[in-house]
Amino acid sequence: MTTANGQLANASADLPDKAARRPQIDGLRALAMLGVLYVHLFDENTMTEGLRVALFFTVSGFLITHILYSAKERGGQINILNFYVRRALRLFPALAILVLVSSIFDIDGFRAEAGWHLLQLSNVRFAMIEGFTPWVAGHLWSLNILEQFYLLWPLVILLLPLPGIYVVTLALIVALSFIRTNGRAMGLDGWSIELLLSGTPIAFGAFAYLLQRHEPVCPVLRSRWSLAASVAVIFAPLFLWEGFHLSSSYRILSMPALGVIVVGAYQGYGGPVGWALGSRLSRYVSQISYAVFMYHLLVWWALRRVFPSLSERGLQTFLVVTAVTIFVAIASWFLVEKPVERLKSRFPTTSRL
Repeated sequence: MTTANGQLANASADLPDKAARRPQIDGLRALAMLGVLYVHLFDENTMTEGLRVALFFTVSGFLITHILYSAKERGGQINILNFYVRRALRLFPALAILVLVSSIFDIDGFRAEAGWHLLQLSNVRFAMIEGFTPWVAGHLWSLNILEQFYLLWPLVILLLPLPGIYVVTLALIVALSFIRTNGRAMGLDGWSIELLLSGTPIAFGAFAYLLQRHEPVCPVLRSRWSLAASVAVIFAPLFLWEGFHLSSSYRILSMPALGVIVVGAYQGYGGPVGWALGSRLSRYVSQISYAVFMYHLLVWWALRRVFPSLSERGLQTFLVVTAVTIFVAIASWFLVEKPVERLKSRFPTTSRL
C-alpha cells in the first residue's frame, strides 16, 4: 500500500513539514475561524453565513488530498491504524476537555448526551432529535462531517489510480449537489441534508487540488479573471435579491469559487492579500484555531453566567468572548494539546520500501 507522510494524521491542522507549509492556507483557516466566531457571537443572520463552514471544508478537502496524494507519489508504505491514532491525538484532548467540563456542569443536559459527542457523532444525534441540544456542542456537527470523511478518503487516495480518484471525487460532487437541491423531493428532511450530507465543499476542495496539479489548468485557476469571478460569486448575495444567500444555487456556486481562492492561496497571492494571509499572526491563529473552535461556546456559557450583559449577540459579546477564548486556547495548546501531539512520534504512518 502506498504512503502518507509523517504529518498525515494532522492533515486539517498542518501541512506535511515546515518546508512544505503554505502560510496563506493558514490564513484562510484563520479567516474561516473568524467567520465562525462572528456568526455565533455577533450576527447569525449575516448574508454570507454559510461561507464559514464551506471555506473550512474546502481548505480541509484540498489539504488532505494534497498530503495523501503527494505521499502516494513519493512511494513507501502506510500504517492506516497509526494514521487514525495520530488523528485522535490531535483532536481528542480539546474535545475531551469540552466533554468533561460540559458533563461536570451538565450544561443543557449535556451529561446524558456526552457519549455521542465524545465519539464524534454529534451531527448524527442532532439529525435524530432535529435540534442543537445541548447547545454548547452545537458547533461540533461540521467537525464530525469532516472526520467521517477522513475515515474513507485515505483509502480512496491510496488504493485508486489517479483516474479512479477523479471519478470518485466527481461522483461525490454530483451526488451531494443533487441531494442538496433535490433532497426534500427524495423524502429527506432538512436536518439530514444539512448535518449528514453537507460535505460537498470537501469534495470540491479535493477536486480543486487535483485540477491545479495540471500545468495547463493551474494558470487558469490562478488568473485574475478567475479570482474576480470567484469573489463576485461569493459576494453576490450583497447585490442580488433577498434570500439568495439561502438558496441551493448560491451554496453550490460558491463552492468552486472557494476552490479557486484556496488554489490561489496554495500557490501564493502577492500584494496586501498575500501579506495578510501569510502573516505571522494568521499562522499563529491558525495553530490554535481548533481549540478556539472547540471552546468558544463553552467560554460564552461561562462568561454569561458571570456577566449577564454578554447573553445577547453583539459587538461586546463578540470581542469579549473571542478574547477570552483565544487566551483559553493558547493555554490549552501549550499545556495539553502540544504535549499530547509529541506522542505522534511513536506512531509513524510511513516506512520506506
